[in-house]
Amino acid sequence: MAFSPGKATKKNLLWAYLSFALTKGLNFVAVIIVTRYVAPAEFGLMAICLAIMGYFDIISRFGLGAALISAQERQEETAVAVFACGLISSGVMAFLMWQGAGPLAAIFDAPDLAPLLTAIAITLIIRASSMVHFSLLLRELGFRKKIIPDVTQGVAKGLISIALAIAGYGVWALIIGYVAGTIVASITLFIIRPWRPHSWPDLATMKHVMRYGSYLIGAETISATSRVLDNLLVGKFLGPAALGIYAISFRIPELAIKTFTSVAGSVLHPVMSRIQVNAEDLARFFYQALSYCALLVFGVGTAIAVLAGPMVHVLYTEDWYGMIEPMRLIALSFSVSVINLLPGVLLKTVGRTDLMFRVSLINLPFIALFLGVALPFGITAVAAAQLLLAFVPFWPTYVATKRVIDLSLSKVFDALRPALVCAGTASLAAVLVLHFLDGSELMRLLAGMAAYSCAYLIALRVQAPETFTAGARFLRHRLKLNFGKKVGT
Repeated sequence: MAFSPGKATKKNLLWAYLSFALTKGLNFVAVIIVTRYVAPAEFGLMAICLAIMGYFDIISRFGLGAALISAQERQEETAVAVFACGLISSGVMAFLMWQGAGPLAAIFDAPDLAPLLTAIAITLIIRASSMVHFSLLLRELGFRKKIIPDVTQGVAKGLISIALAIAGYGVWALIIGYVAGTIVASITLFIIRPWRPHSWPDLATMKHVMRYGSYLIGAETISATSRVLDNLLVGKFLGPAALGIYAISFRIPELAIKTFTSVAGSVLHPVMSRIQVNAEDLARFFYQALSYCALLVFGVGTAIAVLAGPMVHVLYTEDWYGMIEPMRLIALSFSVSVINLLPGVLLKTVGRTDLMFRVSLINLPFIALFLGVALPFGITAVAAAQLLLAFVPFWPTYVATKRVIDLSLSKVFDALRPALVCAGTASLAAVLVLHFLDGSELMRLLAGMAAYSCAYLIALRVQAPETFTAGARFLRHRLKLNFGKKVGT
């Protein structure tokens, strides 16, 4: 049977999104509980740890997993090379992190940071040990199996963090939960996707995967700068308490939006890899995937932005109300970033990580400029800078992608138009409901969600009837299957 990229994407995107959503959902519930026992300043220390870890993790992974997923031949040799290179790079990065823990803590004037960094650095090596297992699972589109390590990680991390937070361990509850979740995920990957090296890595293949990753690591490091540098700067100049609130403002957008974009990238990469030899099929699939991704991400992002006020009032205590405005802006920035997701995946698919790196270099001065200007005005201004930065990569990314396949700017906007109209219509409906409705915050939240959902579906029916019909057909099919199973039992 011929490979169908559309069917493969829909099927695996569902499983991948379910997997990621369950993990993030468990983490989100755990965070809501933990915020009642851990102060914003302690969350700020954890955010600094994760920001520093972000850079070390990117360098330790070195784009090696992507090299294995994209490999068209010599898969076993590539896997062995990725395993060896991953252990070496992660070992070096963990050692540097251990040695640099003290000086890094001094930079942030936070002595408690040093032991936290020392403890969390071990996760670099733990993740590297299961890198091949994880990459093979993605390469084989085994997203249904991927639910198992994702959920076990979320459960272990959440339960341990909650128990230790209630017991009064403070920020250590977050650190220990993070490390425990990483260990559980790696062990589960060993079980569900067995693999072990059967030979020594050959030097030529190691050079190949390192060369592939050298450009990708540069692009990913610069791309991560806008997401990581802001935490470091806020922590340094505005303090751990402000950083704690700023970091938590990302939680709901990450759960609802970043979950999807991360999942979409992991699914679309192996799917595009299978059709990369046919430029026309690749371009057609690109527009289709962009339209579908935008419909979901624009809708969810604008919903969070509009409903942020009642949402935070319902879920969090007063200590965290300062996150409302930053959360609106972060949700919008995550939504806009989808326009850069597909080109990045496409360039990675065809092995043009050098173009990704060059685009990232163009973006770098804007990251420093926008964050530097925004920082003195507080965390809301920093979040606004993130929204502006989400627009910056579009044109250079489009130009770079056009060198690989013949993209049309008008077709790109045609693909985005239904999502823009649906999101705008639904946002207006929800704003009107929230403006005129008095009552409890929970009632306002539920009414706003209902108004947004109804308006979005009506606009979708008008703007993209084929997508609406396909979605309705899919839901009916799933409900029929589930009902049939229940009747059969």
